Amino acid sequence: MATHAPINIFIFSVILFFHHSTTVISAATTTTSPHTFVLPVVKDIVKVQYYTSFLVGTPPVRVYTVLDLGNKYSWIACDIYGYNVSSTFHPILCGTPKCSAYGENGCVGCIMPVVKPSCTKNTCGAYAYTPWGDIVYSGGQIEDTISLYSRTPSTPFSKTSLRNFPFTCADSGPLKGLSQHTKGVLTLARNRVALHSQIASAFKVPHKFALCFPSSSSASHGAMYFGGGPYYLPPSRIDLTKYLVTTPLIINPNSTAPVYSEGERSIEYFVKVRSIKVDGIPVTFKPSLLSFDKDGKGGTKLSTLTSYTTLHSEIYKALVGVFFSRAEAMKITRVASVAPFGACFSSKSISYNAKTGAGVPIIDLVMVNKSPVLHGKNARWRIYGANSMVKVSPEVSCLGFVNGGSNVRTAIVIGGQQMEDNLIEFNLASSQLGFTSSLLHFGTSCSQFRGL
Repeated sequence: MATHAPINIFIFSVILFFHHSTTVISAATTTTSPHTFVLPVVKDIVKVQYYTSFLVGTPPVRVYTVLDLGNKYSWIACDIYGYNVSSTFHPILCGTPKCSAYGENGCVGCIMPVVKPSCTKNTCGAYAYTPWGDIVYSGGQIEDTISLYSRTPSTPFSKTSLRNFPFTCADSGPLKGLSQHTKGVLTLARNRVALHSQIASAFKVPHKFALCFPSSSSASHGAMYFGGGPYYLPPSRIDLTKYLVTTPLIINPNSTAPVYSEGERSIEYFVKVRSIKVDGIPVTFKPSLLSFDKDGKGGTKLSTLTSYTTLHSEIYKALVGVFFSRAEAMKITRVASVAPFGACFSSKSISYNAKTGAGVPIIDLVMVNKSPVLHGKNARWRIYGANSMVKVSPEVSCLGFVNGGSNVRTAIVIGGQQMEDNLIEFNLASSQLGFTSSLLHFGTSCSQFRGL
């Protein structure tokens, strides 16, 4: 087994569950009508992370978990949440077909006499980790019932139970770096244990999910959808599916996880960026950075645990250079940088627009695919000021992109700030990524989600 860095292994277990306790339908009682499943999404403005809540187990316990597009497993700090007894919990035993399908990482056990979610015997191994920790915790995979919401095209949202959702229990160790409002991680990675895979399998809905992250932590929240649209956000009555620009999801043949086996491919979401433009002006850098090398370095991925889009130093410097030039032409005043940002401006010199946010140069990530939505032009993720700028003080606004250095594993990591108020659909069945760019341009936002 190969690792990116020296890792200490500790024994742990983890569990995940969803928001509410009353159940209306379950995988065993699905009708022939298609369903869309939903969970709320809240922003932690301090950490710039996005989390959800749900109920798990019987009796139900509410948990809060950060969303992660790249974690191998879902996990929670079970004992901290008081998730110690559940009549619907059971371990995934070593040597079983399900253990093999979910990723067998050894066989773990517990010497305590009482079996509980965080203490099982002869159990299929799993890991709990975050990008900020220097330790990976090992524990047993378990299953239990979680709750979420569902709807049909003709009915409002109602509470729904999903049985046998897999996760693991951890102690407080891997919580380092996570939002203080959470005690775990919900994985949305490209694997069988991810929530979208479990919903698609249990309810026989299309294998796709969509994220709509809010840009504030007010009483309003965003949402994540499972099973496909339609997607409506007030005041618009138009299904936002029609505005999705699509580009292929590609596979990095090399794992990007902290612990992996030789030959294992990445479970994160990569896309092919062809070029970057600022107000239509090409940003010049080595094109090879946008492709994988023999070790899987380079390319572009999406990361919900990366707060701000992070670039290889060569790309970052080139982007900032063009951005500065265009900002100067717009009479936007440059000021001293504020970490972690390297390009900052006087807020007083920036105009503001309800549909685009800060009036600054527009950044385009040009991708593979001709888009009917863009009248046959190349697919592009357009980043207006609402997503490109971060107000660090009343007087200063900074370009919300970060210099990752020259030794980064991925050349472009699209972060949470740039995903906010965008509808982003991951279609696992067709291996396509769909995105709207800023919903503000359509007179709505992710915070307009209603129905729960």
